[in-house]
Amino acid sequence: MTPWDLTLNLKDVVLDFTFLSLFLIAGTILRRYIPFFQRFLIPNNIIGGFIGLILGSQVLNIIPLDGNRLGMYVYHLLALTFIVLGLRQSKTSFGKGPVSKAFIELTCYITQAMAGLLLAFTVIYFFNPNFFAGIGFLVPLGFGMGPGIAYTMGHSWEKAGLVNGGMIGLTFAVIGFLIAYVAGITLVNRGIRRGETALIKGKDSLNRDIRTGIVKENSPGVAGFLTLSPEAIEPMAFQVGLIGFIYLLTYLFIRGVTLLMESGGLGEFSDTLWSFHFVIGLLIAVGVRRILDVTKKSYVIDKGLMNRASGVSVDYLITGSVAAISITVIGQYWLPILVMSGTAAFTTFLIIHWASKRAFDDYYFERFIGIFGEMTGTINSGLVLIRITDPEFETPAAEDLAYGGGIALFLGFPLLILLNLPIVFFNNSITGYWIAFGAMVAYLLILLAVWRLIGYIKPLGKTS
Repeated sequence: MTPWDLTLNLKDVVLDFTFLSLFLIAGTILRRYIPFFQRFLIPNNIIGGFIGLILGSQVLNIIPLDGNRLGMYVYHLLALTFIVLGLRQSKTSFGKGPVSKAFIELTCYITQAMAGLLLAFTVIYFFNPNFFAGIGFLVPLGFGMGPGIAYTMGHSWEKAGLVNGGMIGLTFAVIGFLIAYVAGITLVNRGIRRGETALIKGKDSLNRDIRTGIVKENSPGVAGFLTLSPEAIEPMAFQVGLIGFIYLLTYLFIRGVTLLMESGGLGEFSDTLWSFHFVIGLLIAVGVRRILDVTKKSYVIDKGLMNRASGVSVDYLITGSVAAISITVIGQYWLPILVMSGTAAFTTFLIIHWASKRAFDDYYFERFIGIFGEMTGTINSGLVLIRITDPEFETPAAEDLAYGGGIALFLGFPLLILLNLPIVFFNNSITGYWIAFGAMVAYLLILLAVWRLIGYIKPLGKTS
């Protein structure tokens, strides 16, 4: 079942919105007055999300928050965020940034899957021969692809014998999510201290407004301009309406493709397509923006108002993501899950740090921290980490994160097949997993060779 199929009560939706709003306000107040949050630049949405987690059904059960509903909000807000990125300004050239980001992303996916599977083999051959090897494949699904696809894939593998597969996938996603923020924000603060950020040079440049999150010392910024007459239509309403129109096109497109896939016997992969709806929404938004540019009608779009719409989506998205975290303990798998997660986090950091310095000529740190956030948590995490050092998305890091995801979607489709190969084609046999592992090694070598051949990564030892 996709988030589009969840039955909702309007009362629950409205109350959820009010609760998330309350958490955001509470997070803003805490950031304003608590030095710890100011020192580590903890975003208000993350603070609010943990308030929701504590007050929700997972801990104190004071506020009736449902994880399925929150997950649905996160799913849709993610797409809306990237639709805005595609609409707000014309993208005349992709450059090598998105391409390199896509290669780094695929390298991380493959490495995470290989490391997870090797650890699963270790458990099978030395400790527990009945261990489900596919748990290793849930690492890249949970870390980089997000809780939605991790839960969906894990749940589908329950038919092959993976007990609580959906919850295991979600657990990987939660651990990755925490790594993304705890380690990510630590890296951001270190980068600021070392002067590695492009827009913020050293910790002394962080004034009180940035620390507290409340603008008092500086002049307030301009939110946007009125591109339409308010007497005819509220300009912000038009911007939101355009976003909604693009999302309708996105739904219709994915629905049509999934019907074709099901008629062609590929229905088991349709959930994967729905999980990447934000990439398709982005591409459609880029196409619409291009049409408006060619017809000289793009003046109706205001970048400032679009930035505000994107900011609202991200704030509610992150608050809902944290509040939706499930802390259910899976005692049977806790040790391998922690070992796999720790290994994945460490190797992912090494790969991204090494590759980013060789692949990017500008805004290295913003790109690095964004990719790290995405490859350990979700693409939402990457956006939040970028936003700390680039609040207005002035650098190309956020756009490259999105466009690179689109490129990786097409280049990485074979990986999605390989992750399902042992279960779908080899009846969950150990032989199938070894075949998948070998194919991933070949896939990775080809990927690195092509990346080097097109000249988008510098040779070993050249970092400038």
